[in-house]
Amino acid sequence: MTKTFKFTDKTDYIFYLSELISDLLQKTSRLEKYDSQINDLIALNHHNKIIQADIYEEMSDKTCRIFQYLFNLLGDESKKAVSYKKFRKILFKNQKNIGITLDELPQNEIEILGRFHTLRTWSLHIPESLFIQKKEFFQLDSEFIKQYQDKIPVPIYRNFEIKFLIELHNEVQTVLHHALYILNRMKKDYSILIAQSVQIEYEINEVKPYAFMTVVKNSQ
Repeated sequence: MTKTFKFTDKTDYIFYLSELISDLLQKTSRLEKYDSQINDLIALNHHNKIIQADIYEEMSDKTCRIFQYLFNLLGDESKKAVSYKKFRKILFKNQKNIGITLDELPQNEIEILGRFHTLRTWSLHIPESLFIQKKEFFQLDSEFIKQYQDKIPVPIYRNFEIKFLIELHNEVQTVLHHALYILNRMKKDYSILIAQSVQIEYEINEVKPYAFMTVVKNSQ
């Protein structure tokens, strides 16, 4: 089974971009919901300087998972990975073959997609620069490390300063703003592909069948 999507005619581009748009709308909707929860927590704790660690960590874990998905969905350039950044280059290159005319991306959109690519690369591995900065921040020289080498500290915090939650809110807002900005470009590209305006329809379903996971399993 081939693992690389093949673009043979215009319908392949239409399908691919429709999936990108649908996925982006799903994930930004979830991120907006989490941001609303963060705002509620900030409002409830606006007189406090700290927030319980488990509450903050739960919100951080949820939002960061969506961050990573969006960074991949928009900024990945791996050969076998889905992303709008990669798709847009293919679409622009082959526009004459499928009878459409596209404008080049403006500089601000190129920069946004480039930023998502950088964040994607940074967030999917643990950079050694974190260890470098930690040694410098805590001034951990060789003598100190040798003195306490028989004990490995595992910090556990019962609370976080409220600023962690406020900064998480700011990060969510920035990611949402840029993701929705790129969404507008994606919808413009889609309208050009189908030569008419596009409408977004939300389908409300009671249950997601687990049988859908067959698609995921067969793609591996």
